[in-house]
Amino acid sequence: MPNAGYVIDAAGIQKLREDHETLRKRITHLEQKFTGAVGAGVRITADFVKVSEQIGQRVTTTLGKGKAELYKITKDASDVATYEAVLDAAGDPVEVDVYNSSLVPVPVDAFIRILRDFRSGVWMTGEMQTAVAKAGASGVTARSGTTAGSGTVSVYSIVAGVLTDTGQDVTAYSLSATAVANNAYITIKRCSLDEEWIVDAEDCG
Repeated sequence: MPNAGYVIDAAGIQKLREDHETLRKRITHLEQKFTGAVGAGVRITADFVKVSEQIGQRVTTTLGKGKAELYKITKDASDVATYEAVLDAAGDPVEVDVYNSSLVPVPVDAFIRILRDFRSGVWMTGEMQTAVAKAGASGVTARSGTTAGSGTVSVYSIVAGVLTDTGQDVTAYSLSATAVANNAYITIKRCSLDEEWIVDAEDCG
């Protein structure tokens, strides 16, 4: 006895088409959700950049801000690593906003590593521990007993071998019993136990 068969009429075919379209839309939606989840999970947390707009110093609780161009590092078969600018579709460098929690600025053309802050998602510079500076018109006073000497100094950067004023001033403290002369070039470094800058070396010429 032949098996009973099923006949699909026009209405049945239409229902299959509708079900197929519903299933296709659901699969597309799930694919989009999956792609978004993967993208968020592999978000870049560190990068190599060249500063294109000076990244200012922090002022009290307000972070300094500037811009930097993204660079990518590649390594060839001979283990030689090189870097080049990341370009957009128009061939222009890709820039990102970078924030600075340090008390000294980061000058233009400096190559630095940046890290993404976990909570806010913003790019941050590393904490700079040394800087070149120039003593002000009053120099830096000498230490007296347990009272450190102090003075206002201008932060400098070296651009193509030229000492260049960044336009930012900080207070530097001196542990020496000898004062730093006015307008003398010095190096300063960050004290590891607090946020103060101390005089590290002075141009004695």
